[in-house]
Amino acid sequence: MALQTIKILVIIFSIMLSSCYYDVAERFPSNTCDETFTFNSRIFPLVQQQCASSACHSGPNPAASLSLTTYDEIKAIVDNGSFIASLDGTNGYSIMPKGTSGLNACDKNVITNWINAGAPNN
Repeated sequence: MALQTIKILVIIFSIMLSSCYYDVAERFPSNTCDETFTFNSRIFPLVQQQCASSACHSGPNPAASLSLTTYDEIKAIVDNGSFIASLDGTNGYSIMPKGTSGLNACDKNVITNWINAGAPNN
């Protein structure tokens, strides 16, 4: 009789465990990428933080003689293709920001979407 009771308890316990479902993603959603953009609220701050910081592409002697502190300066490298090439490390350009493996996928997508929308000054 005790063996039969143990079997029944094991079966009930197994059913209870298999019926439980908990998805961590539902309770703790992963960081999502906000790919919405305007130049002033998303693109310019990103360029300032990643490109013009530490006087790399700003100041009196910017790296590669390339200042990225205004819309016109940023738009010029968008128009000649060097902005995307430097983010991807293609066409002979080194991956930027220098000394990193590049921007994260979200930031690259935001910049690409902004460029594909015509790189508006908004």
